[in-house]
Amino acid sequence: MKKLNRGFTLIEMMITISILSVMIILVAQSIQQSIKMKTKVTTQIDEVSHLRDAVRLIQKDINMAYHYRDVEKEIADLLAKKSNQNQGQLNPGLNQPGFVNPNMGQQPGGFQQQQQNREVPRKDPETQFIGNAETLNFVTMNNARTVRNTQQADFIEVGYELKECKSLDPNGGTSKCVWRRSSPWVDLDVTKGGTETVLLENVTEFKFRYMGKGKQDWVTDWRTDQAGDGATKGKFPQAVELSVTVTKKTGGKDRKYSMQVIVPIHFTNNPDDSATGQAQQQGQQQQGQQQQQRPNGGFQ
Repeated sequence: MKKLNRGFTLIEMMITISILSVMIILVAQSIQQSIKMKTKVTTQIDEVSHLRDAVRLIQKDINMAYHYRDVEKEIADLLAKKSNQNQGQLNPGLNQPGFVNPNMGQQPGGFQQQQQNREVPRKDPETQFIGNAETLNFVTMNNARTVRNTQQADFIEVGYELKECKSLDPNGGTSKCVWRRSSPWVDLDVTKGGTETVLLENVTEFKFRYMGKGKQDWVTDWRTDQAGDGATKGKFPQAVELSVTVTKKTGGKDRKYSMQVIVPIHFTNNPDDSATGQAQQQGQQQQGQQQQQRPNGGFQ
């Protein structure tokens, strides 16, 4: 019996090639879509990372805000004032207008005596905290030493502001950017000086709010200088709320990345939180006890 040797027919070959072609097209589309998705996810991760890094730096600066106060001088002045009041109670003539106590400030080891013994009188620095809804300027201890044995202070003057900048992307044009200003020189005007660098591009929201003693709710202005009110003058806030939104155009669509954080100030060093506040409270208590022990204003 003769065997028949048959191969693939033309129709079978065409069907096989068609199936393989469809499979190759599907696989190629899947790979292409995966590459696009990977690029998209990588871009989003980079943008969120940039936002997170910028917010982390602002958090660190605010958390380590530096409020200088000479507690030694405040306590010495308080004790001297209290001593003068006690002497005035013993001798009512001391409280007459125009009278100056010659013994005031002459206690051994007192602050006034130390000032007199100095060859160069000490000039106390001023560290202000001035902020509104869109800008913030203050002094911070977040000053890392990048070079060993570099002569530099532990604190710097920093400021944050939202204004125009040119994008690093050649096709990016200009956009609103968060600028960080830093200066190693702390002067009376904490809002000026230093060099500026861009932290974030394409920012559509950059807002601050402040919370502290004397305020019932979050406020959009906080000034510790002479322009501040009774609750903020000379006092740092206890916490700062930061809201940041970055809008990036990708494929003709706007993508928004937002972060909102509440940053507590590590050490406000306000009068009510320091040894001066405790000394004032103790002085008031002692004065109240003395008044209770002296009926009708007399002495036992």
